[in-house]
Amino acid sequence: MNACLWCSGMNRRGFLRSLLLLGGGVMGGLLRGRAPAWAFSVISPAQEEAIGKQAHPEILRQFGYYSDAAVQAYVTQVGQRVLQEAESSPFTFQFTVVDHPMVNAFAVPGGFVYLTRGILAELNSENEMATILGHEIAHVTSHHSAQQMTRALGAQILTLGLAVASPGGREHAAGWLALSSEISNQILLGYGRAAELESDEKGMRWSTKAGYDPRGMISFMRTLQITNRLSGMGYHAFRATHPETLERIDRARVMIEILDPPDGRFPDTPGERSLSVKADEYKDRLDGLVYGAPGEQKRVRIITAHGGESLKEMAKRLWGTENRAWDLALLNGIRDQDLPLQAGQKLKVIYDPYDDLPLTLPKDLSRTLP
Repeated sequence: MNACLWCSGMNRRGFLRSLLLLGGGVMGGLLRGRAPAWAFSVISPAQEEAIGKQAHPEILRQFGYYSDAAVQAYVTQVGQRVLQEAESSPFTFQFTVVDHPMVNAFAVPGGFVYLTRGILAELNSENEMATILGHEIAHVTSHHSAQQMTRALGAQILTLGLAVASPGGREHAAGWLALSSEISNQILLGYGRAAELESDEKGMRWSTKAGYDPRGMISFMRTLQITNRLSGMGYHAFRATHPETLERIDRARVMIEILDPPDGRFPDTPGERSLSVKADEYKDRLDGLVYGAPGEQKRVRIITAHGGESLKEMAKRLWGTENRAWDLALLNGIRDQDLPLQAGQKLKVIYDPYDDLPLTLPKDLSRTLP
């Protein structure tokens, strides 16, 4: 990110004068013995929305806009479906897929939610995506970013505001840029243990009310837990400052017992609809998704399994060797490479034109590329 995520194009002197007023409010509250700065936000919803609108074009410049209208519309459709079950919010939400290979999803104040194409490639079902979108929606509706900005800037807002308001205040521009850079990094990396657990709970609850199986949260956590161990990188919710993955999985299991009764149906929904996973439907939407770094020409392709074949047998059919079975298992969140696949089951593969072992695509796929 740039040194100042949300100040690009904004009048810095005017913005910092407003921060001076905010800083005075925080410091005054602390001096009068009120709740500590981390317990509340001094940033209004209108200011949150303004920050988000300033940040949005900068995020698109840094990460890129993924120019696939069908994928963008699909993510927005699922996001809006979960949003309908969320707590009330003054914001108009916008869901955007950014053109970046990193595995991440994040939100900025004011209702702006982002998924990278990298995380879309890691997800294996619509219900997994729904729980992630619910998690990020919860960060916005719970004002986690505003609270974190208050926590980070509380004592320093006053100093920065006075520096700009005083003669020669421009000399402090470098200090302000360094501070704003740290804040932007915190927004993208998450909001700490308590906020992540709160967003897990809300995301699962809202996605369940929207009709999705909440087990998607656990299956995604397990997949990323393995991926993170292998690569050392991943979704912001798995950073060192956040809850341990095992703790979150345990908490998610408890939530599932509450949300999902044994008969596979759930309350508080007209008609008690069955819970949805939509694994094959999700993967069909991914066919042709750009994969990896720009210029590598890699694509996600969707293969239909032959009934009864294992991942090892599929790997041998596609690459001429069973050695790629582990790659298939990891990409598709399958734990047992010897488990027979169902006839017609959809699986993701990565087409790489420069692979030493060329992928043999079915004829109908080799002729078409979305």
